[in-house]
Amino acid sequence: MFELVSSADLASRAANYGPTGVLLTSPPKLDNDTTLAVQMMTAATVHGLVEPTDLADFAIDMFDCDTLLERVPRPMSRGERQLCGLLIAFARPFDALFAADPTAGLDARRRRAVLELFHDLAEDRLIVSTTPI
Repeated sequence: MFELVSSADLASRAANYGPTGVLLTSPPKLDNDTTLAVQMMTAATVHGLVEPTDLADFAIDMFDCDTLLERVPRPMSRGERQLCGLLIAFARPFDALFAADPTAGLDARRRRAVLELFHDLAEDRLIVSTTPI
């Protein structure tokens, strides 16, 4: 079932999921002066993990973006920044993912990979993804 919702309604719904929900905006909110690896580790430890989730490791391989880990987002392209936002979201546990335009700036291969991963995640998590029409 598909439903059109406003960004304010999306944010409200995400807030209702509390610590088990993730809201991914586009462009993602990143710390421009901290490496992706550190931001992923911070997301994990804030939620009681010793390291990022296996999902984050899987996504790094699936999106073929391990070269981004030791870089800071400031000089990155829009697509690279989008991948950083996804990886930071995947670094922590979640039951619901609310993603606003999660494939913005990505090439066709990575857009397809994100959609495949979202499809697989939707088997046991709530995935809400929006895109402009």
